[in-house]
Amino acid sequence: MNPESVKGSTPYYPLYPQIPPTLSPLNQVKDLVEAYKTKSKTEENILVSAKSLLEEINQLEDIGVQRECLCRLLKLEIKEVQNLIKRGLALLFNFKTLTYDIQHDQAQQLIELEAIVSEIMEVKLTSNELNLIIPICSIYQNILEHLWLLPHLEFGNHCANLLIQNKNAILSKMERWKGSLDQLVSDEKIEPFIPKNLEKSVLRLFEPLPEAFAKEIKEQKFAIHKSGEISLAILEIISEFYGNQRDFPLAIFYAEVFLNFLIQELPKISQKEGFLVKIMQTQGRLADWYHSHRQYPMAFDHSKRVLEIALELDNYNAIIISLKKIGYLYVAQGQHDLALSFYQGALSIVQALQDPENERMFFDSLAEVYLTIHNNTEAIRCYQTALELAEEKTEQALIYSKIGGAHARVKQYKEAEEAYEKALEILPQGNNPIIAIRVHQNLAIFFNNFARYGKAIYHVKKILKLIQHPLVQSVQVDELQAQESKFSALITLGNIYGTMRDHTRQIDYCTQAVKFAEEIDVHLNNLGIAYANLGSAYCDEGNYFESMKYYNKASKILKGDSNRAEFLENIGQILFFSGKFPEAIKYYKEANKIGNQFTKKNSLLVLGICYSFLGNKEQAIQCIEKFICLSQASEDRLSEALGFHNLGTVYKNSDLELAEENYRKSISISAALHQELKNHHQWQITFFEGQAKTFLSLERLLLKQGKTEEALQITDFRRSRVLVSALTEKFQFQKNNSFFSSGLTSQNMQALAYKMNTCFIVYSFASKDMDSITIWVIPPQGEITCQQLPLGILKEEFEEATYVFQTFPFIIEPTVAKRRPFLRPKKTRSSTTHAFLDELTRGDPDESANSTVLQSFKERLSLWYEALIAPIESYLPKDPQQVVTIIPDGFLFQTPFAAFLDKEGKYFIEKHPISIVPSIGILTLLDEIPKKFSKNSLVIGNPTTLYSKDSLPFAEKEAQKLVSPLLKTAPERILLQDSATVQHIVEGMRDARWIHFACHGSTSAKPDGKLDPHSVFEGLFKLAPDEKHPQGYLHAQEIAALILHSDLVFMSTCFSGRGKLHGEGSVGPVWSFLAAGALSTVATYWRLPDSDLTLQMVDTFYRHLLGIEVEKLNKAQALQKAMLLAIEQKREKPHLWGAFFLSGLHE
Repeated sequence: MNPESVKGSTPYYPLYPQIPPTLSPLNQVKDLVEAYKTKSKTEENILVSAKSLLEEINQLEDIGVQRECLCRLLKLEIKEVQNLIKRGLALLFNFKTLTYDIQHDQAQQLIELEAIVSEIMEVKLTSNELNLIIPICSIYQNILEHLWLLPHLEFGNHCANLLIQNKNAILSKMERWKGSLDQLVSDEKIEPFIPKNLEKSVLRLFEPLPEAFAKEIKEQKFAIHKSGEISLAILEIISEFYGNQRDFPLAIFYAEVFLNFLIQELPKISQKEGFLVKIMQTQGRLADWYHSHRQYPMAFDHSKRVLEIALELDNYNAIIISLKKIGYLYVAQGQHDLALSFYQGALSIVQALQDPENERMFFDSLAEVYLTIHNNTEAIRCYQTALELAEEKTEQALIYSKIGGAHARVKQYKEAEEAYEKALEILPQGNNPIIAIRVHQNLAIFFNNFARYGKAIYHVKKILKLIQHPLVQSVQVDELQAQESKFSALITLGNIYGTMRDHTRQIDYCTQAVKFAEEIDVHLNNLGIAYANLGSAYCDEGNYFESMKYYNKASKILKGDSNRAEFLENIGQILFFSGKFPEAIKYYKEANKIGNQFTKKNSLLVLGICYSFLGNKEQAIQCIEKFICLSQASEDRLSEALGFHNLGTVYKNSDLELAEENYRKSISISAALHQELKNHHQWQITFFEGQAKTFLSLERLLLKQGKTEEALQITDFRRSRVLVSALTEKFQFQKNNSFFSSGLTSQNMQALAYKMNTCFIVYSFASKDMDSITIWVIPPQGEITCQQLPLGILKEEFEEATYVFQTFPFIIEPTVAKRRPFLRPKKTRSSTTHAFLDELTRGDPDESANSTVLQSFKERLSLWYEALIAPIESYLPKDPQQVVTIIPDGFLFQTPFAAFLDKEGKYFIEKHPISIVPSIGILTLLDEIPKKFSKNSLVIGNPTTLYSKDSLPFAEKEAQKLVSPLLKTAPERILLQDSATVQHIVEGMRDARWIHFACHGSTSAKPDGKLDPHSVFEGLFKLAPDEKHPQGYLHAQEIAALILHSDLVFMSTCFSGRGKLHGEGSVGPVWSFLAAGALSTVATYWRLPDSDLTLQMVDTFYRHLLGIEVEKLNKAQALQKAMLLAIEQKREKPHLWGAFFLSGLHE
């Protein structure tokens, strides 16, 4: 729409008598379009004919025919013709023709025109003819706007009924063209507002008007029908409505038309003050809408006109507002010095008027401008003045948090923390969630920047909760402060999750920030910041294509040296990860020259790493040592740890002692930081993912030096760090600082092996390329053996195993298998094995398994024995009753050691009782937990889940007829069917020595099966639902938070031994029960057959454990007896009995 096209003294459009349609021009149009389509005429002839025809069409008196002719001519892909059509249609669809549409009942024709133009638009998008797509979109929107207004201005319901009849057709067309237009936005071929506003125009057709607008339009409808003219009032109403809908092009159009009429009428008015106020208000709205539409020159122009009128009227309030708006516009464009002069001008008037509330706001705004130009002294002075003027506690708390931020910027950390603590002290609860978000956000940033992660997480959780507050969720478009708070909160959350190496969450929140910035009225710079943060998130994840896409978007918006330095650093990072070190060095050097302290520090580290890769050791050391010094000076302990790690890596090929020293320094700092995250298992686990590489580097270095026992100490210490933390939070242990700072020594480990009468086997994949595996054998007495075994021909097999187990650990669930494609490894053996394992399920005894697949499975069990057991067999105990305790690594946590098959066809479980534990350190802690058990047991069987097909009759029999009598379980503690609710089970577990589950389990690998879609935990039990647990799920994540005093948790459920693989280990139900304080667990790697064989195994285990009618044995020996019983019956079918394993204490 072009406002100039509708200038005039009156908005009345002349009415013409209704005459029969002029068919001849319309037929000519159809013929001409057909000739163009079939190419029966040259383009030159088409152009001449079209111009002639357009002149004839312009002479027509029937607007309806004119519109249809011109819309059909849009099919001619001739730019000159299109420009003529566009101008003609702009006149035929401007606001003046609304009266024509009303009086001549043009609803049906508008519906037909919508169909014609949407079809043309769709054809052009499908055929990729994009040169004229923008004007066609504009014309289509004009038609939609007339269709939207007509029902509100007509008497009767003709247009409204037609829209209802055509709703599905219009919406289905929208779905087709919307995707194509969105793709053009992604390809940066059109502006984002085009598809957005077009979609709004369609959806508006079928949405009721807000009550206030509906009332105002209804009042004007009678005046329009009476006078035959569109009133000024209706123009103002429509422009405000579009402004509230954030459809700024249309809001601006109607406001400009309205303003032009006001200006034209002004000379005729004797009492001009009221008219001037109306003009000033309209100019103010236009300034806001142009600003929101990011057309800053026009926003400046209208803001200055507002200021001129405000000065003419001596309207001090308007002068203050306009000065502030102009200052705000300068801030948005990064012209901070100019912004200062306008803010100060407004402030002087506010002070003269003695308006303390406004004065506080201006000092606050001034402080923020001073911060942007790095004048912290003036910023703090302004904040202090604002604090003196603030009366409400929420405002005071926010200002204190800002003062803290200002102090932190200049490394005044003591003053910063004092100000932050004051903010928390006076922050009222629940009164103002928007301000509370900003306070907690400032605190989260502060503590995150200085590696105080426990406190940072506390404030992040507060932000997450406050973002869901109804007042924040229902933010109105003019609530700029609320919008800024929510936007900044999303950015802060993304950055903190990035620090924790939780890239899924990092990308999630950064994406939310981008969408919010694109849709809501925030600074253009904020959109650039959002793009830059999302680019960094993708870069952290290793998705460099997406990363560069968002960096490029950000670079078009953000200007200035500090922003340019960040972009140089970002591009350098991508080049670095792409292995282009000389090119990366160029970018990082330039960033170092022009960047702020943070950028300079970061660039030094990567420069050092680049120099190291290029063989320039001296330059590398110099840069990294400078990075460490800057990190220490700014108390950035995480960066300090990272610096020592990289310094160790530089030295590892030349000075092994210095390399070891630096790795140990890094680990020491990381361990302290890890402890600060106590009570936050999720954060500890993701945080450790980034720290594990230092442990592995040190382990490799020690092995290289032949320090095998020191390497053993490190390999055990790096496992189950969070499990250790969880247990130490809940139980009192002997103070042993060396255990918590560096782990058990080899002497400690052997002493524990002696005490428990076991032999430890520790596996480690310390090698970067997985071409070898390191194995330690720790007998109760004698020499500790360490072997580094090349995998040789088994390397490919192990790489496949890694793929299978890490993607779908050992066996995939049916629900996942059906919905999620599995890309099988190339080798036939792996593919057939996976297919076989796919078939196993509790509820199907699976007696008739495919023999080919079963054979493939057994071959794999033989290969694993050959690789993992055979080389160390001579070091294993001679006593067949002595327990072998295995400490796996990586995917080995989900590998069935008991079913490993030797060359003679003997399973490993036939040679020794076996226990699987996360680490030797964990066994030490479990052994120290007081053995004060109640006499209670808790038995769960066949819970009534939400799905009737989940019924497990054998599981119910197992619980009721078998386990309960053996454990002498009280009737009220036998939970079957409907009584087996989550709440009853959780309550019952708290004081149970024995806990037995016989029910369905799941890995909960899908996001909808988790408490939190980004959870580091996997695993749940399917129980009977209750009020707090409508799905009936008990998640591993919930179990980890409990405190239990249980000797054994037996999970006769599918997948209970599975978990999500991390540097921490396998995090699932076994991990969670150990974290809760259970001394041991029996769980399953895969689906458990709901069969009589399973019942026999469970019965045998408990009878031997309790010494009922048979020899009393320890837990590992009892489980061995159960598996031997099954082997006697089903030796050739290890899938039916090999799923069970013991973890934790075996005595």
